[in-house]
Amino acid sequence: MRVNGSSNRPSSPEPSPEGELLGERPGDAVGEEPEERGEPRSRTTEELVGRKPRPEDFEELPRAPLHVVLADVRGLANVGLAFRLCDNLRVAHLWLCGITGHPPYPGDPRAAVIAERCDREIRRTAVMAVPFVPWTYAPSALEVVAARKAAGDRIVVLEQAEGALPPAKADLTAPLCLVLGHERQGVAPEILREADLVLEIPVWGMANSLNVAMSLAVVGYEAARQNAGFGLEPL
Repeated sequence: MRVNGSSNRPSSPEPSPEGELLGERPGDAVGEEPEERGEPRSRTTEELVGRKPRPEDFEELPRAPLHVVLADVRGLANVGLAFRLCDNLRVAHLWLCGITGHPPYPGDPRAAVIAERCDREIRRTAVMAVPFVPWTYAPSALEVVAARKAAGDRIVVLEQAEGALPPAKADLTAPLCLVLGHERQGVAPEILREADLVLEIPVWGMANSLNVAMSLAVVGYEAARQNAGFGLEPL
């Protein structure tokens, strides 16, 4: 019984440590089963594939106001993963510039054996994404960046540079043009000068940085978060 309280109802017994271990919670009746909770279940491949639109319908869907420029990216695995990321983000366009490897295209001047090898290696990491990403090979990344700036995009360069911001603290309001450069040499100075915003992903380990594809994933999804998924419905 309470001595000083306004109620003379018996106080509720304190849950025992043993009860807590058995899953009892304060307020549970003795012997009452805990409320049933739905357990997470992985979706099957059939379910995931079945909810996708037909390829011809996918082409008609709106795209994110986001362009991606790979400037002199040498790793074909990075290029393939960029295709996969650009498909998942449904970007407006992927620009492959300079020495960046690319799939074959009509009028491709490369030797057939080189074009075939590039295509094979890119598709290895792109999986099935290449046909669903609008892309262009352009010799000059600087010209692409200038054109996107003239079109109204904010030029966002990913580079380890003085004054760079971490993605989570930057304003990534669309429309955007994300520029990523050579794995070792980074983005060329003349492109860096065109940047409206420079981002650097913080690291807490001994490695100096993430690779190109990882960096694109971090910044691309942060941009999607800040722009409410660009207003696109997930598929």
